[in-house]
Amino acid sequence: MKRPISISTFALAVSMLCLSSASRAAAPVGDDILASLSRCDGSFFENLQRQEAVLSASPHFVKAAGVAYFKVADRTDPAGSTRRFAAPLKISGLDAVAYFDENMGLSGDEAFISWGFLLRASVDEVLQATQGKVWDGSRLLQDGSSYTRTEWRDANQADSSWQKVETPGGAEPQPGTVERILVIEAYDKDPALTRFGCTLQGTVTPALLKAARPDLKSAKSK
Repeated sequence: MKRPISISTFALAVSMLCLSSASRAAAPVGDDILASLSRCDGSFFENLQRQEAVLSASPHFVKAAGVAYFKVADRTDPAGSTRRFAAPLKISGLDAVAYFDENMGLSGDEAFISWGFLLRASVDEVLQATQGKVWDGSRLLQDGSSYTRTEWRDANQADSSWQKVETPGGAEPQPGTVERILVIEAYDKDPALTRFGCTLQGTVTPALLKAARPDLKSAKSK
């Protein structure tokens, strides 16, 4: 004869089921994460550290001196430069399902470096959710289904500042210059996702890299 399940046992089972479902739900993160990412500078990695209470549940979240970042398998390998999250992060009402961190060295200081999130939403949905949050968002330039905001500077002049420019999509920077670009575009490997992130391309000097990516110095020792 089967024994009836006690109320306490039933309650425990329901509780465990709820916990399991919650663990798969999107973890809420401060809405300013995408805002700081849109600046394409070191403030994003400082902001990640301030979100440690939520983000530290990820085994690939690394906290360092003054900054934090998500570790990918291999930044130089397209197959290993994207880190999928076990459960999405909820940012500005959107599900961030992955983080990408790409580095394609060309020659000398010439490089193409890109980082940001993959969001489960269309480009239009991302633009709507981040309206008013993107830094200097009024300068977003539409190029087909993509949106970009570009700044330019002379990489070899220490006192040079970022200049606001409108650069056609696909244009390469002149030698000795570097471009900083916010890119919001459909993910080519999955049309249900949107890439929201930054790119440095051109002559990326150590000083410029330190300002934009303060996480990299710490990443080398991990």
